[in-house]
Amino acid sequence: MRGFVPLLTLLMLTGCGVAQSEASKPASPYVATAVGRIDSEGESRQLVAAADGVIDKLFVERGQNVAAGQKLLGIDCGPRLAEINARAAMGQKANAAAATIRSGPRIQELQAADAEIAAAEAALREQQQRLSMAEALVDDGFISKRDLAARTNGRDSARAQLDALHQRRSLLAEGARGSEIAEANAAARAAVADTSVASALAAQCTLKSPIAGQVLQILRHEGEFSGASQGTPLIIVGDISRLIVRAELSERDAANVRAGQKVMVWVDGKPEKWKGRVTQMASVMGRRSARSLDPTDRFDRDVREVFIAFDGAPPPALIGLRVTVGFAK
Repeated sequence: MRGFVPLLTLLMLTGCGVAQSEASKPASPYVATAVGRIDSEGESRQLVAAADGVIDKLFVERGQNVAAGQKLLGIDCGPRLAEINARAAMGQKANAAAATIRSGPRIQELQAADAEIAAAEAALREQQQRLSMAEALVDDGFISKRDLAARTNGRDSARAQLDALHQRRSLLAEGARGSEIAEANAAARAAVADTSVASALAAQCTLKSPIAGQVLQILRHEGEFSGASQGTPLIIVGDISRLIVRAELSERDAANVRAGQKVMVWVDGKPEKWKGRVTQMASVMGRRSARSLDPTDRFDRDVREVFIAFDGAPPPALIGLRVTVGFAK
């Protein structure tokens, strides 16, 4: 019994010391902490080519700032370009034919038709004279009936030729019919549309940036296949003019954070901290994508994504850098 009393006293003193030690610890200024990543405020774009082919030229480098519409890479589209040139040539031909029909006959064509008619009239007169001479001599037996028939056929042929030339001259003077003009115009419009298709095909051989930003990553280089049909990303471009943090809250802390709440952001092992605030919160839980440095931390648990804006200058950090976020009480 005597040994029990000192032991009890010792345990009570030890318990008081532990309680005093716990009470002396400073309280955490945060209601929750979470792992996050530095990201751009605008979503990074994973750009995919529109045409299959071998990449033959890279126009940019990683880290380079680019403007919207700037060329990023080119794809070797040799067979496609040949088709494009053929379509363009056919379009020019159709346009020229339509213009000729719409403009009507040239004065030189009418003069040539008149000259042909004059020659045909002279030939008809000659054939008529030969036939008249034969008809006068056939009764006296100086011309055979066979020769007379041949001269008659010659006159009829010359007359038919003259009639054909007169008809051709009349059609030439009247110009193209309405249906012919409409057909020519339709062919020209089809040629313009075909040329537009060719231009669109040519544009698919060049990958351009849809936004102004920075080349964050180049995933394929010269000599590699573009993989357009498989949807393979080639270049990642992002607008890094404004940086944010994408943090992931565990289920336990998901209800302790609200929009507008102040936060502190830091990189583990570094003394600097940056102020920020919660701007947006996901309305559904999702799977975790950012690992912490704790080897016992589970990676397959559900988290709530939180978006954080910096108050003032953001940290001089790279896109994708892992940070820790403390949510103020």
